[in-house]
Amino acid sequence: MAVYFVYDEGKEANTMKKVRLEFTPDQYQKLVETLFLGGWVSNTTHQDLDEDFEALRDHVYHYYKEAGMEGLIEENQEIGYKDLNVDYESTLLSRYIEPYDEQVFWEKLAEKLSDRELVNMEGPISVPLNEAQILKKLALEEEIEEDLHINGLQHVKWERK
Repeated sequence: MAVYFVYDEGKEANTMKKVRLEFTPDQYQKLVETLFLGGWVSNTTHQDLDEDFEALRDHVYHYYKEAGMEGLIEENQEIGYKDLNVDYESTLLSRYIEPYDEQVFWEKLAEKLSDRELVNMEGPISVPLNEAQILKKLALEEEIEEDLHINGLQHVKWERK
């Protein structure tokens, strides 16, 4: 079974370009998951939803029955809104978002701590960093990442000024 989409690229009917895409049900499910994850990243840090992103998601979700995704995508009949089933959404969060967040947390922490340590070692630094500062910062990040991997937050200190 294939699911077909027509994507309207223009604003007026006579200037629209159309692209026809064909998906197997498994490919459609991966597209739905990709849109969910992309929407999560796009909308989580913003006050307002990215309306173009939401419109594309809604358009793709429109075909969920044809792809056999009843139960994974649910429709609120009162408002005509389709969204992922709560359990399916939770599965995607635990499979992709939580490990991503965990990795990014430690990488960003090492990056910020190395920035602070570089300033402590050298005083004010140039922006952009010169080559020597870049090499020193990378060595600091590597050292800090290793320490964080072994000790977690045990050696991280914050002082109120």
